Amino acid sequence: MTQHHFFSRFGALTALLFLLLAGDPAWSAPGSLPKGQMIPLGDFGADEMAYISIPATPPTVGIVMVPDAFGLDDFTRSEADRLAGMGYLVVAVDIYNGNQMTDPGYLANMVANLNTETVLKTINAGIRLLNESPTYHTDHVVAMGWGTGATYVFQEARDNKTLDGAITFYGPVLTQQSQIRKFAAPLCALYSDRDPVATRDAVEAFQHWMKDAGNDFEAWYISAGSGWSEPKSKNYSSVEDGEAWKVALPFLVRIAAAPARPKSPSLIDKAKDKIESIFH
Repeated sequence: MTQHHFFSRFGALTALLFLLLAGDPAWSAPGSLPKGQMIPLGDFGADEMAYISIPATPPTVGIVMVPDAFGLDDFTRSEADRLAGMGYLVVAVDIYNGNQMTDPGYLANMVANLNTETVLKTINAGIRLLNESPTYHTDHVVAMGWGTGATYVFQEARDNKTLDGAITFYGPVLTQQSQIRKFAAPLCALYSDRDPVATRDAVEAFQHWMKDAGNDFEAWYISAGSGWSEPKSKNYSSVEDGEAWKVALPFLVRIAAAPARPKSPSLIDKAKDKIESIFH
């Protein structure tokens, strides 16, 4: 039985217990190279899988990573492992049901047919895992997405009050002031300075409206076309990707330094409450 099928059948908490008993500790030994693995999100409200990468020491910030149109590919996994090496607990969610896109025509078709409700449920499951899991909860949770994934992270920043922050790489802008309202979480957005839709004028207007609405919002430009982070993209630029991270990493540090918000009761807390109610 493959690991994928094992996890899908038995659920997240059972799978995590299996890993612990098998000698895979919740936190990697100091000095070891983080290497992630697939886990299910079934106990947190979604049918999809996620790639979790665990740092050497207990983290204060957890990151829910949402991939671009290419899906949960080697790039996304390597970014998750790299961030885990910096001390962050990373959950990279699979919004394509195990598919990885390579053909441009097929890729466009898959993106067009994504179900928004299902994708947001998957992202929310990743956020819930970091907020509620007795093993993997963190003091702060940040959602991070590229391109297609950034569109959904943008929605989470606007609506999800359990988020502490969000980062979007070549994500959307809102083009009418009437669309702007108070966002639930601080948002750090990095835009291509060559995007025909998210132009400088559009981004600057959006930034002005966001500030007027009282939002914690940062907008930055990167000197490359959208897709600068993804090696499979024609616009890939390792240099500009490095420049983007010079913006994203300080934002993560800022979120980590903020006071921790009270978290929702964990699954174990809820179970304890239910048991106590039986005997009282």
